[in-house]
Amino acid sequence: MSLENRLKQLESKIRLANSMAEKLPDTDQCIRHLGLDPVAVRASARTTGRSIVEIICEKIGIEPREFQRLLKEKTNLAR
Repeated sequence: MSLENRLKQLESKIRLANSMAEKLPDTDQCIRHLGLDPVAVRASARTTGRSIVEIICEKIGIEPREFQRLLKEKTNLAR
């Protein structure tokens, strides 16, 4: 592979990575979408010493592993 072709390939990968980074969702918007208050979720996580995911799972009544599986599934569908 020539140097010019390799540089073009790398540039296209960088453009793709940059465009995907711009599409990252806002965590607070995701928490609101679940019907929860982001400030309250963060405060609860901080006071109990647990993760935000654990608090969200507790409030919506789902196991953390199931929550992770659903997130991965939704992420793969968005690609």
